Amino acid sequence: MTGSWRLPAAAVVATCLSAICLSGVFLEGTWVFPSFGAVVVTIGAAEAARRAAAPRTMVPVVGAAALLFYLVARFAHDQALFYVLPSQAAIDRLQTLSQAGHHDITRFAAPIAVSTGIELLAVGGVGIVALLVDTLAVTWRRASLAGLPLLALYTVPTSVAPTGVNWLPFTLAGIGYLTLLLAESRERLNRWGRPMRQLTERSAGWRPGVETSPLVQVGRRVGAAALGLALVVPAAIPEVTPSTFAGWGSGLGFGGGGGNRVEVLNPIVDLGRDLRNGSDQPVIRYTGSATYLRLVGLDLFDGNTWHPSTLKVDNKANNVENKIPRPPGLGFAVTTRTRHYKIDVLDLQETWLPLPYPTRQVSHIDGTWVYDQSTFNVFPVNGSTRQLSYDVDSLDVEPTADQLRAAGTPDGDVDRYLTVPPDLPPIVRSDAEQVTRGQTTAYDKAVALQNWFRTRFAYSTDVTNPQGDANGAQAISIFLHSRVGYCVHFASAMAVMARELNIPSRVAVGFAAGAAEPDGTHVVRLTDAHAWPELYFQGAGWVAFEPTPGGPAGAPPIWTRGTGIGGGQPSSGPSTPTPSSSSTASSSSPLGKVGALGTNAPRTSTRKAAAVKRVALLPFVAVAALLLLLLLPMLLYRLLRAARWRRARTPGERVTASWAELLDTLRDFRVPWRPSDSPRRGVARIVARQKLSAEAGAALSRLAAATERARYAPELGEVSDVRADLAVVRDALRRRASWPVRVRARLWPTAVGSLAGTASAGLADGLDGLDAASAAIGRRLIPRRRTASG
Repeated sequence: MTGSWRLPAAAVVATCLSAICLSGVFLEGTWVFPSFGAVVVTIGAAEAARRAAAPRTMVPVVGAAALLFYLVARFAHDQALFYVLPSQAAIDRLQTLSQAGHHDITRFAAPIAVSTGIELLAVGGVGIVALLVDTLAVTWRRASLAGLPLLALYTVPTSVAPTGVNWLPFTLAGIGYLTLLLAESRERLNRWGRPMRQLTERSAGWRPGVETSPLVQVGRRVGAAALGLALVVPAAIPEVTPSTFAGWGSGLGFGGGGGNRVEVLNPIVDLGRDLRNGSDQPVIRYTGSATYLRLVGLDLFDGNTWHPSTLKVDNKANNVENKIPRPPGLGFAVTTRTRHYKIDVLDLQETWLPLPYPTRQVSHIDGTWVYDQSTFNVFPVNGSTRQLSYDVDSLDVEPTADQLRAAGTPDGDVDRYLTVPPDLPPIVRSDAEQVTRGQTTAYDKAVALQNWFRTRFAYSTDVTNPQGDANGAQAISIFLHSRVGYCVHFASAMAVMARELNIPSRVAVGFAAGAAEPDGTHVVRLTDAHAWPELYFQGAGWVAFEPTPGGPAGAPPIWTRGTGIGGGQPSSGPSTPTPSSSSTASSSSPLGKVGALGTNAPRTSTRKAAAVKRVALLPFVAVAALLLLLLLPMLLYRLLRAARWRRARTPGERVTASWAELLDTLRDFRVPWRPSDSPRRGVARIVARQKLSAEAGAALSRLAAATERARYAPELGEVSDVRADLAVVRDALRRRASWPVRVRARLWPTAVGSLAGTASAGLADGLDGLDAASAAIGRRLIPRRRTASG
């Protein structure tokens, strides 16, 4: 049972590296080092039992006991005997923490904060995986089977984490598993016996052992190639994502949880597709005044798309259940009133919390939610929007046109809201300047842009490429020429044009106000998904505008009505576009009081009658790939046969090729052949045992005789049509074989395995040649370096 430390050390490395895959499940990395400790303690105790010559059945028991002592020492030491030995109170403590952790898992969605109960489950789970890996790979010497428990550490985050497993943890896990396999293979080789080395003399430090370095080199290369393909091939396949807006990125961190860094995906990308789907599924119900429900503010524009900044907030200080400060730039001269909302999110899974802007406090909410103080984007530390209810106190901000017109130079950190890419198409600036010609204030320019979009453009979700659903610089340029688009294009274009006019801007994504119900509530449906621009005015803060003339958008906000400001008409483009069949006009009915934007009156917009039917391509691709894999051996064998007969130009070469193909056929139909038999004697045995027909027996005899003459006779003499004889023999063997054997012989010829072995050997020889060449170059360069350094 004793041996080197190589294999248990490899088991520790493989388990620890695979455990890193769990990082996508948790918000903090506080579980990592305790989990590594559980791995070391468990496998170390099992190895100690093996070196003490304990029976195989007792080794896992010792490892499990060590894991229990470790968990007691970390999580229940105050109730334990001598801080380590489990008592009844310590066991009860572990059970209580385990139940609390299980309750948190069922209550909150990943990524989840690491409470003490969650940490116990993570550390205990990784320790159990380590025990299984050690039992399979070290105790029972079945390292390949140890991949099953290691796979659990990969499949758990794949199934529950929003973004699955990042490429880096996957690579580390693959390296760990390959390390375990190579270590087990080397241990197996070292048990063969005496050393096999070709050395003319022994060095002073020579010890008996099997020379495994060539095999290890080939194993490393094959493993590296396989791991590389596993990373490259998925990157080359188009990604299919089912999410609507939401995305979440979570890295591996080792902090104590004081901050939470979030890298969020773009919520604006799929908005057009969701609008075209025409789903009337209710997603939110709320009570209170009609208002837009804002999910996220997108403040960065890189020329390709709008996206939110990477956020870093304090989990305690920025809790939304505490009092949220007034939004940036909002002074006390602007009229505000506090409104109360009760919001019920239905079957909607989102990264961000739907809220009216600006929110002052969220209460009675499950989980922990934090906000970014500059954008007021709210996201979870642990929690999920699905089936979530909460109360909101929000400000209804009502600036007047005079206040916005009198807004001074912005102070504070708003420069990043003015950034535009250097290669922005010229039409963006030229149209912005032409539309706002004669306007002297930022407010008047903003209203001119809004009115220009609402009167000179048409709403339609039926936009074609290259504009499509994009919101980058090129899509904006096409939109300004075509003058047809939906809310994404209107919001993006106005925000970028505002920045060109030196007005800080960003794009908000969320939902329009929804439809009023008889019971006084408002129902927001998936087709109410919307985007709108927000512009910054000192003293009023971030103010929403509504350039979109149709779709879920309502009337323009009250602070832009009745100004008499029109949008100048640029010389390029048609003066009045022709709306498509899906374009809609905004409601002209009297509008009630609106919180930020929108209306509590019913909209007259028409939705598409039927959703766009989309064919799922991925299943067809998967089936085609599976069929190709099934047919690949047969196709390779046909290529092998064609190449073999193409090289056979002389009669002797054709005889040799026919004999090689005969041996392949015998293996395919599971007809035994003794390598010690001569062709004539082996053929006679086959004819007798297989009870072949006289015609097939005669063909076999002719092939055997021709093969013996080709090998031993001075002259080959006259030879029959060997390919015809071979076909007769193959047909006879096929008729006598069962149908599973016939199917296997056709689809998976055994000769392909020989071909793969030959190719592998050639690859290994080539790699060994490269190793030898690199070693020779190294021997030549090292003395020069020493001389230069001396």
